[in-house]
Amino acid sequence: MQISFNHNRLTLTFPDNLGSLEIRELSDDFDPLAQLVPLYFKGNVLVAGEKQADRVLIFHLPETIDPSEFDKQLLSGSISEAQDTLTQSYISKITPFLDKLGYSFTTTRRGDKASKTQHRFSKSLIDIPFFVAYEGATAEIYWLKRNDVLIKKGAKLKADIPLNKDGTIGFSQKFAMTLRQEHSASINEAFITTADIHLKSVNEVGHFLYFAGTNSWLILKDKSGLTLDSYTAIK
Repeated sequence: MQISFNHNRLTLTFPDNLGSLEIRELSDDFDPLAQLVPLYFKGNVLVAGEKQADRVLIFHLPETIDPSEFDKQLLSGSISEAQDTLTQSYISKITPFLDKLGYSFTTTRRGDKASKTQHRFSKSLIDIPFFVAYEGATAEIYWLKRNDVLIKKGAKLKADIPLNKDGTIGFSQKFAMTLRQEHSASINEAFITTADIHLKSVNEVGHFLYFAGTNSWLILKDKSGLTLDSYTAIK
């Protein structure tokens, strides 16, 4: 198992293409895509939702594993006839790694957890331009692959960094500044991009353009005003 730490985020990559697990601060927003399963914890105890938590554990599952079945089996041990063999086998393979973390996945029931909406990438999105006009930021965007979101040349970035109430720079802002630094050669003094920018997620797009702080799935809209959320949300 490989372990890495970046941007206050601990990532554990399981061997044999078994996916990965991220342990993040709550302030570190994420894109709840189809193969992500977020679980909220206070310390090492599973809690009902984000309001009671101080961290989030996010499982990145292989495409062969059904997220809802994984969530159900991991937390309660229940097994459906359609998924028992595949999902149970997967959980048994990653359990030795999970046991070493000290988190309790089954002793506390979450009840009616207010989970974030999941979104699924589709190849039908590739040729659809989505536009941003928010907080002074403007951009034309294409979602090309699951982990490839294109911001077309000529995008305008929000210039002013929003600060915390105490005047400090928050975690999300630091992450946004890191993204901008990585692409600094393609951003001019007027905060206009001079080349196409490729990012890994809608979440990164929101940070890069306007320092996040809102639901970017509702900010990106097609030419008729339909949101990216309306195209991709899993009902």
